[in-house]
Amino acid sequence: MIHNTLDTLACAIGPLYGILLVDYYRLKKQEMVLEDLYTMSPSGTYWYSHGFNLSAVYALIGASLISFLCVMVPAISWLANFSWFIGVLAGALFYRMLTLGVKSAGVPVMVVAGSPGSAGEA
Repeated sequence: MIHNTLDTLACAIGPLYGILLVDYYRLKKQEMVLEDLYTMSPSGTYWYSHGFNLSAVYALIGASLISFLCVMVPAISWLANFSWFIGVLAGALFYRMLTLGVKSAGVPVMVVAGSPGSAGEA
């Protein structure tokens, strides 16, 4: 019983992790605009479409469905133990495919003092 619960939970969490990895490392190039993280302004970097990144939502839905199929379909139930990994890969691939034409915004980045790569660490 607990094993099925964990597999099902992994179906939702795995795709989220894959989407976050692609967004942070491939699209944002490890740069965050700290001020825009705390604003509700439509002109903020992370506003997207009325506050929702629709590419991420679509990738999450598609990757979660694939992961859930691995858990629910008896013919491929041997993949249930790998539902988290399947979700990560599917989420990352779907999100990357949906954002192929998206360029990261060339906005100034605020570096947190003491973080790796800051001026005070030379």
